[in-house]
Amino acid sequence: MGRSYAETIVYFNKTPQGIVCPHFYELRWAFGCNYDCQWCYLLGTSFGKKHFRAYDINTVLKHTARALREIKEPQIFNSGELSDSYPSHPNIQAIMDLFETQSRHKLLLLTKTADASSLINKQRKQVIYSCSLNANPVSTRWEKLAPSPIERIRAAKQVAEAGYEVRARIDPIVPIEGWKQHYAELVQMMDDVPFSRITLGTLRGLQRTINFSKKLGKDTSWTTYFSTTTKWGKKISDESRFDIYSFMIDLLKPRTVAICKETDEMISRLGTKDLRCNCVW
Repeated sequence: MGRSYAETIVYFNKTPQGIVCPHFYELRWAFGCNYDCQWCYLLGTSFGKKHFRAYDINTVLKHTARALREIKEPQIFNSGELSDSYPSHPNIQAIMDLFETQSRHKLLLLTKTADASSLINKQRKQVIYSCSLNANPVSTRWEKLAPSPIERIRAAKQVAEAGYEVRARIDPIVPIEGWKQHYAELVQMMDDVPFSRITLGTLRGLQRTINFSKKLGKDTSWTTYFSTTTKWGKKISDESRFDIYSFMIDLLKPRTVAICKETDEMISRLGTKDLRCNCVW
């Protein structure tokens, strides 16, 4: 990693031992998000100050351009790790245009947006669109300011129709009462969109995130589902997670499905070792 772009392009390789999460490149163009999801891990990385702020675009473009030249093996750069990717933001549009000047690497947009206009109006070959989704009652309760799941799905469909590769991430899945019905309804809503890959994740929380959520008066009722602790923080029980993943994988067949930030044991038990996640090829 060259020092000249380390502030903007960061290689994520700090996955704790025993947790499955492939290494990938982050493109840090901004920090924070305005959707007010009550469990957002950014609360724990910023001392609770997760309001959105874009970084200096000239610096971001300079660092990114150098990384695109110097990193020889084709990579996907995730622009939605420390913020929503906000496709309509002018800085993201400038970054997308930069990626179109080469054909080796691709930019991953990870977003809850319902506004796909910037992608529909200008087709780009080096951009992958990833839609973050959840069941309706889960989103309504804990993803306070985010567009509804059906609005996000409509946007994803428009992006797919414009010629982009479109992926989805259903995360965090929460075992609320009647969860099977609610998530089955979500999958049914997704049927018209040709998602190339769907990544699943169950509810998890680092203690730091939980602490700041409580301190800021967020709705922390989601923490009542935790019953076990792993090297990636608190999780719902092993059996509940296995039931959720098994149900969702069966429901999503024959689509390509992957699992996010899970234990080696769970991945092995599910038989999903060879599946690829949202952030990589």
